[in-house]
Amino acid sequence: MTRCLRFLLVLCALLLGNRTVQASHALSGQLTYDYAGTSTQRNRYRVHCAILTECGGSLPTSLSVSCRVGTPSTTCASNDPRNFSATLVRGPIMAGTPYCASLGNACGTGGRFNYEWATYEAYVELPPAASWTLSVSENARPTLANVTGTSQDLYLEATLNNQIALASGILLTITNTSPQYLNQDVPVTLACLQQRSGLSFATFEPDGDSLVYSLERPLEGCNQPMTYKPFSSGMMGAISTNPPCVATLPAGASTSYSATFPLPSFMLTGSCPVRVAQPSFAFDTRTGNVSLTPYSYDATSPANNRYLVAGKVTEYRRINSRYYLVGSMRRDLLVVVQDCGSNQTPNTPGTTAGTPGPATDSLVLDSPVQVHTAVDYHFSDPNPGDLLTVTLVHQWNIYGDLYDLPSPFFMPLTVVGNGTATPVLQVRLHPSTVLLGRTVRVPVWVADNACPFKINRLFTLVIRVGAATPTATRPAQARAVLPAYPNPFSEQVTFTVPRPRGASLVLVRDPLGRVVAQLPVPAGAGAEATLTWVPGPGLPAGLYTARAADGGPAVRLLRR
Repeated sequence: MTRCLRFLLVLCALLLGNRTVQASHALSGQLTYDYAGTSTQRNRYRVHCAILTECGGSLPTSLSVSCRVGTPSTTCASNDPRNFSATLVRGPIMAGTPYCASLGNACGTGGRFNYEWATYEAYVELPPAASWTLSVSENARPTLANVTGTSQDLYLEATLNNQIALASGILLTITNTSPQYLNQDVPVTLACLQQRSGLSFATFEPDGDSLVYSLERPLEGCNQPMTYKPFSSGMMGAISTNPPCVATLPAGASTSYSATFPLPSFMLTGSCPVRVAQPSFAFDTRTGNVSLTPYSYDATSPANNRYLVAGKVTEYRRINSRYYLVGSMRRDLLVVVQDCGSNQTPNTPGTTAGTPGPATDSLVLDSPVQVHTAVDYHFSDPNPGDLLTVTLVHQWNIYGDLYDLPSPFFMPLTVVGNGTATPVLQVRLHPSTVLLGRTVRVPVWVADNACPFKINRLFTLVIRVGAATPTATRPAQARAVLPAYPNPFSEQVTFTVPRPRGASLVLVRDPLGRVVAQLPVPAGAGAEATLTWVPGPGLPAGLYTARAADGGPAVRLLRR
């Protein structure tokens, strides 16, 4: 009996030790899905998972995705009979390429940080339910500078609501494809010490749902957030000894990382002998993009330069003038701070060749509907000899409306001279009236070819589509929405509008600028036409605006 017990203890020790040896050292990842239904498999979905490990880690040949009925907070211990698991099969393993070609990018070369990543896929059947929670767990993250945990596991999560209880009481079965990340499958960003950098959680929404971006605490298990660490004690202090100068945090500033301040990003203000390190980590909830300036770098301990930033995108679908939650997904993104030496971040592009633009991460362009707009953005780099590559994130469903005239080119955004020292982003717009009042945001990445570290910088091209300026042939009053009656109103309101030569719409928007009604203008004889708006059920009382889709003044409507 003693000999048998000793054997079992040794076997357990070997098995437990083997789990540690085989730990994947997973650093970051994301979980998405898309509808893949057929006539015979109407509830079929494809689950897509991407996982990144440091060099020397191990990417398993397969993963298990857990599919549970309910929301994340209610499914951790759920025994619902509909719950199940499926096997995600790995695709090819890819190596990172953060360095210049002459140095090579193989894992382990020269002791430099590099990574490997792979994607995993599975097809699953998800019958209609108020909420499905999909999750993947993998052991175990290595040491990180900003977060720690008990198990230190990587835990990725997404939700899907494919049955909605409408306000009318009807249960509506829907299909849904999650938002898809715009920049890349690889959830990692290399950022240069004390230089402006960017990272992105931006997505493309194939179903046209409304998206809300947020920063979240990373998870190590179901409903188990990781713990944020305090700042390193050596982060603040002496900047120089001649002249004597120190950096200090503002009075009352937090000394711990958080979801909204997950890494040391500061801008120094004031002058020596004491400068103030103001937190500088800007997150845009509309685009999911982040601007930051890494402040510290530890040359002796690589783990102290690796930070985990977690983001979430939640999607809502408009049905009968109301918005319903239809899904969400999380992304764990790894930020690795490096000392890029004399290599500097590419300049902000300017609209004149040879002249950089102001220090900003947004390129804002106003473009009237049905009017040609042409602007060139000239890229350059402060390091002589660096060559730049500009990458646009395409959203073709929007691009067609940005240039709505028949054209053999059909390219509203084009990069000329890519891979040179001075590439140019040519913007050629003629927006459709369906974009009136909308803002289109296009991520633009620019990367240099410096050695040893290539620098990537993220810009956002912000296109604001507005009404056309009145001309002699199209006076403003000819495109105006005339006064509505009754106003204020409760049940319905009637407009008198100029009768168009062709098809035309009147758009009604809520206080947030969202279109809540599209009213076709009836054809017929006479200079004017009348049309009536009956708000959909559940549309709240409040202030609304209405205007012709091709521009002109708006009329304010007050619903009681």
